[in-house]
Parts: sequence; C-alpha cells; structure tokens
Amino acid sequence: MTPTLLFVLFTALAFVLFTAEVFVPGGILGTLGGICLLIASGFSIQAFGWGMGLLTSLLLIFTTLIGFIIWLSIMPNTRVGKRFALSHSLEEPEAEPSPLLEQTGVAETDLRPGGFARIDGKKLDVVARRGYVEKGTSVEVVEVHGSRIVVRPVENA
Repeated sequence: MTPTLLFVLFTALAFVLFTAEVFVPGGILGTLGGICLLIASGFSIQAFGWGMGLLTSLLLIFTTLIGFIIWLSIMPNTRVGKRFALSHSLEEPEAEPSPLLEQTGVAETDLRPGGFARIDGKKLDVVARRGYVEKGTSVEVVEVHGSRIVVRPVENA
C-alpha cells in the first residue's frame, strides 16, 4: 500500500472511531482515534514530504480540534444530544417537614432498636435513635426520612 492510501485510511478510521465514541463512551475509542490520527500524520509526511506533509498533519490535527470544540458546543442542543444529556436535576426538592416531627407517643413494643409505637393514635413502625427502649415508654419523633421514623425516649421533667 502506498503512504497516500494509508494516510487516507488512517484518517478515515480516526473519524469513524471519534464518531463511535459518541455512542460508546469511555474514552477508549476516542483514544484509538487520536492514535490513528497521529499515525495518519506520519503517513502524510511520508507521502507528501516534510514541508507539505507537516503542513497537512498540522491542518488535520487543528481541524479535528476545532471540529471537536464546535461539536461540543452544538451537540447538546440537537435532538440526539438531548437524548444523551440529563434533562432535569438529580437533587431532591426540599420536602416540607413531616407532621409527625416532634409528636409524642408510647412504645407499644420494646424498641431494639426497631419496633412499634402509637403516635397520634396510629400504630407506626419506628426505630429508636439509640439503644433499647422498653415497652410503655413515652417517645418523641426526632427524625422522619420517608417511611423511616426515628424516636427517642421522652425525659420526664
């Protein structure tokens, strides 16, 4: 094969690998594309001589970098780019405090640390903040995380 043909083949392979990197992220295909681009640059020097080959190599690399920068700025706004991008925040919205917070009740079972307590007339599955709480002890809700209700014994004043 002639150096000119190898230059064209490695250049085409580099751009195919760059395109495949969009659909198979991870950096491996993009790195291989960069290596192919460098190999193509070597073949361009061999095919076109030092002066024209070096100019061709620099133009090829410069054009690839400019194309990549333009692609990064345009791609997220396209229909395909929007399918790949996250469209909403992963942060949970701040929830209103639970109405159970600071409510008091009575432990219906021993809390070791989990068990049941009657709070606001309802039997609820609760967890003691620390240690063991005996059945019949007054408890206060100190935390609510979804369905997890954390209680602590109420200190008698």
